[in-house]
Amino acid sequence: MITGKEPNRFDEYLYKIFASNAIYPEQKADTYLAAYTDNNDVFTVINKITEPGSGVPIFQYDANGEKVKNGRMISRLNKPNSYQSRSQFIEATLTFYYLFGNCFIAQESLDTGLNAGMPARLDCLPPQWMQIHLGSYFTPVSGYSFYPFASTSAIAYTPDKMFHWKEFNPDYSSSGGHLRGMSRLQPLLKSVTGSTEAYNSLVKAFQAQGMWGLLTMLDEDGKSKTLNAEQKSELKNKFRRDSKKGDLTILNSKAEYTKMGLTIVELEILKALGMFKGNLADAFNVPNQLLSGSQDRTYNNFKEADRSLWTKAICPSVDALLEGLSEWLAPKFNEDGDVLKADYSGVEALQTDVVAVVTAMVAAQSFTKNEIRIACKHPPLDFPGMDEPMVSIGMTLVSQVGNMPNEVLVESAMKELGLTDYRQK
Repeated sequence: MITGKEPNRFDEYLYKIFASNAIYPEQKADTYLAAYTDNNDVFTVINKITEPGSGVPIFQYDANGEKVKNGRMISRLNKPNSYQSRSQFIEATLTFYYLFGNCFIAQESLDTGLNAGMPARLDCLPPQWMQIHLGSYFTPVSGYSFYPFASTSAIAYTPDKMFHWKEFNPDYSSSGGHLRGMSRLQPLLKSVTGSTEAYNSLVKAFQAQGMWGLLTMLDEDGKSKTLNAEQKSELKNKFRRDSKKGDLTILNSKAEYTKMGLTIVELEILKALGMFKGNLADAFNVPNQLLSGSQDRTYNNFKEADRSLWTKAICPSVDALLEGLSEWLAPKFNEDGDVLKADYSGVEALQTDVVAVVTAMVAAQSFTKNEIRIACKHPPLDFPGMDEPMVSIGMTLVSQVGNMPNEVLVESAMKELGLTDYRQK
C-alpha cells in the first residue's frame, strides 16, 4: 500500500526518465495557425464562438451568491495587462484554445509590498512557443518555458504561475505528450486542406473568366503567323467591340482557339466546399445554418441555430474558462470561495419567448396574475386577487367559482353595454 509519506519507486523511476525531458510545441502548430489565417472557413467557424463569447459581461460572486463589486479577481480580469482589455484577453484565450487545443495564461507578481505574490498582470501566451517540463508520474509538470519569437532566452514559470487550459488528449505516452491538449483541427486536417485547395482552384478559375480564350493566327500553310504589336492591338480592339466582356490573349505557339471556363470538376468543387465546411462546423459545435451558403437559413431555423450556438459552444467554453480561472486566482487574491461567472441575461438568443410562456401559464389555469406579471418582467401588484390562482382563461379567481354574479354590477354593466336584460326573451 502506498501512502503519501512512503517513497514510490515507480514514481522515482519515471522521474529519472522524464527529469531532463520536455514537451515541445507541436510540429503541426504552424499548420493550425496557417489554417486560421489563410482559410476563411476555419476562421469563420472559430470566430462564431470567440467574438460573441468575449463580449459577455463577467462578474465576481462570493460563496453566498452575492455579487462582489470590487473583487480583486474581477478587477484583474477587467484589466489583465497594459495592452489588452478584458474582451480582447478573453477572445485571445478562447481562440488559442480552439485553434491549438491549449491556452497558457501566465501570472506576473510583485515580490514585496502588501500585494506581494498576487497577480499584478495576466498574459495569454501563444501555445506554439510554450514548452512543458516533465516532472514525476504523480506530479507530471515541473514547470513551463516561454520562447518569445523563438529566441534562445526562455522565460521560465513554475506550475503555480501558469494556468494551462487544454482540450482532452487521449494519446497517452511515455513521453508525456498527453499533457498538451489536442487541437480540434488535428483530425480535420484533410478537410482543412481540401477546403483550402478548393478555394484556390475556384479563385484561379474565376480569374480566368475575364479571358475568353487563346487565339493563334495561322498562315496559308497552317503555320503560326507572327503578328506585330499593332496587329495584336487591332485584333483585341475588334474583339472588345464585338463582346461586352472578357479579353483575348494571342499566342504564336498554338493553332487553335481554347475557350476558358468552369469545368465539370470545378463545379463539383463547389459542392465539396459545403461538405468541408460542414465537417468544421460539426467539430466546433457551430450550427451549419449560421454559415454563409447554407441552404437552410429560414428565420426559425436561424433563430434556433443561434440559440444552439450559445448553449452548445459559447456558454460551455466561457463557463469552463471562468471556472478554471476562479480556482486558480481565488487563493492568490485571498478570495477563496469566490467565483467568476458570465451574465447571459443580455443575450437575445437565450431569452425565453415571453408570449409563449404567458400563453402556457394562462392555459395551465393554475397561475396567479402576479406570477404572470413577473414572467413578463413586471413587478407584482398588491391588489385583491392578484396572488390567487385562476381557473379559466377568462381570469376567473378560485374564490369566485360557483358564486352568482353581483346583480347590481351585472345590471350596471348591461346598461353600459346597451344590452337588454338577459332574463327577458
